[in-house]
Amino acid sequence: MTAALAGCSSQSSAPAGDSGSAAEQAAPAEAPAASEGGEITIGAVLPLTGSSTGEYLKAAMEVAEDIINNSHDLDWELAKNEGILGGQKVKIVFADHESNADKATTEASKLLDEGVAAITGAYNSGCSAAVANAALEYNIPMICGSSSSAALTDGTTYAFGSIFNRVAANDAQESDEFFEYLTYLNEEYDAGIENVAIAWINNSYGIHADEMFQKYAAEYGFNVVASESYDASSTSFDTEAAKIKESGADVVFQASYIGDLTSFAKAYQSLDFNPKAIICYCGGFQDASFAGVATDLGVNFYAGGQACTAQLADKLEVFSYVNDLYKAKTGQDIDGPALEEFASIIVAAQGIEQREAPMPTP
Repeated sequence: MTAALAGCSSQSSAPAGDSGSAAEQAAPAEAPAASEGGEITIGAVLPLTGSSTGEYLKAAMEVAEDIINNSHDLDWELAKNEGILGGQKVKIVFADHESNADKATTEASKLLDEGVAAITGAYNSGCSAAVANAALEYNIPMICGSSSSAALTDGTTYAFGSIFNRVAANDAQESDEFFEYLTYLNEEYDAGIENVAIAWINNSYGIHADEMFQKYAAEYGFNVVASESYDASSTSFDTEAAKIKESGADVVFQASYIGDLTSFAKAYQSLDFNPKAIICYCGGFQDASFAGVATDLGVNFYAGGQACTAQLADKLEVFSYVNDLYKAKTGQDIDGPALEEFASIIVAAQGIEQREAPMPTP
């Protein structure tokens, strides 16, 4: 992060697929750190329309802002101090991309024009790519909290160079771990899992998740019996759910957001479809509100990767403290994507502070 803040290139841009990094294309130049009046602004582009997810992510970022700006009784220098760089306060400026990549570009450019020191977001992987491209043009680092598409950083699609930093595990890592888990269930519990299927939203998040699902299913020796895509505008999933049930899948994977996944769960319930497990990539029932959906449906076969769990709060002082602050704002425990967006603000602030700190005397 410090390298990205201190060594970004000036007036540089790289279109998707360009093999050269920004740092290789132009000479290093500093990005602005603080706005007039000693206030340091960090931009955050999130999906604040059409879903509760964005509001939860926003709340987590606001908790990070509180931790940075005010003194807290924690064994953590950033939390003990008030502000960074000798007392300058951090201000997060939020923008709504409405789950639209073009809107994400527009909103990110507005924030970058205003002189933010760093930019964060954007949850939806396609929107994160759009924000990162805008940040590259402005020579400002981006810290991506919760987007999971491995295409963002595997060098095959984008060339953001050192401008782009990510927090979350990607869908390649998740796929590997998911299929390792299914293998463990077969070996240790004779689960009899052979056939797998996937339902995926037709955007950059879902497309790449399906690619990783197909790759690791083959590597671990599972049979792919269905791959059902759906448009982001879809509101009913009865057809896709019926095809997946008819495929004979033992386990279903989902690359879906919370609203889509909730509708799928209800469709599966109406079809009396009870697979051995339904596993979701980052973005779906990592949202803590899905626990209520599963409870209402009376099912317990949903599973997925998670960056945190409140059950461990008593063992981790800082996490427990952060979770309490978040729960006071939202009424629920912090979930994986929210914690990752919290971390994106912390990383941004620490990076800015390290970049601006005086060099040690030899």
